[in-house]
Amino acid sequence: MSLTLITSAPSSDAAYRTSLIRQYLAAADWTVELHLLAEASDYDRANPGAPSLTDELVGSRLPAAA
Repeated sequence: MSLTLITSAPSSDAAYRTSLIRQYLAAADWTVELHLLAEASDYDRANPGAPSLTDELVGSRLPAAA
């Protein structure tokens, strides 16, 4: 899998968030996941009032509660 870097600056745009989440869920390599988590962290710092994208990524890997 090749990593497609998002060259635009992080914003609160829903399309950006959706794209990052989809890339994270599709990542087959932990290094890609780590890169995407770092990008989500950058997004969170740039958008302090928005819901945490990092939390969404980490939460997507947790098993669903019964």
